[in-house]
Amino acid sequence: MPRLVAQSPEFAGKSFKLDGPQITIGRLEDNGIQMEHASISGHHAVLNLDGLDYVIKDLDSTNGTRINGEKITKQKLRRNDILRLGNIEVLYDSEHAPPGQPMPTPSERVNLNECATKGFPEGFANASPIPKKSKHAQKGVMTWVILGLTVVAVGGLGYLLYVVLLTPPPTS
Repeated sequence: MPRLVAQSPEFAGKSFKLDGPQITIGRLEDNGIQMEHASISGHHAVLNLDGLDYVIKDLDSTNGTRINGEKITKQKLRRNDILRLGNIEVLYDSEHAPPGQPMPTPSERVNLNECATKGFPEGFANASPIPKKSKHAQKGVMTWVILGLTVVAVGGLGYLLYVVLLTPPPTS
């Protein structure tokens, strides 16, 4: 059975069962759910049963009605919605979960060969702001890297020969 569970400290621990086709909420005694609080209008809102859950309608209350932070005039309630009536918050608790998305209807089998493309679609333009490097540019970079490594290797070999062959032995 659906119910409203008080979240605000003023009504801590209170729970209101929802068991009729229409239930009014307000500060006055003639409401189905009476909530004596200055921020709640005399006749603040009405709940109407719609299937297994309720639809709440604000009755032009002074401080308004909100569901999950959004101001509403009329909206169907779903499990775990937080209602704010004036300055009082209550949780809508229902054993009915909202229905899930229906499964799509199975369609005919798709022949993936018909969907295959040969490269890019006609008129395709690259939208990237970074231009694609050409293979020619990559070859040029590799040439410079190999040339640089060769120079370092020859220089290192030359230094080694200089140290071994041309440096006089230390005298004691």
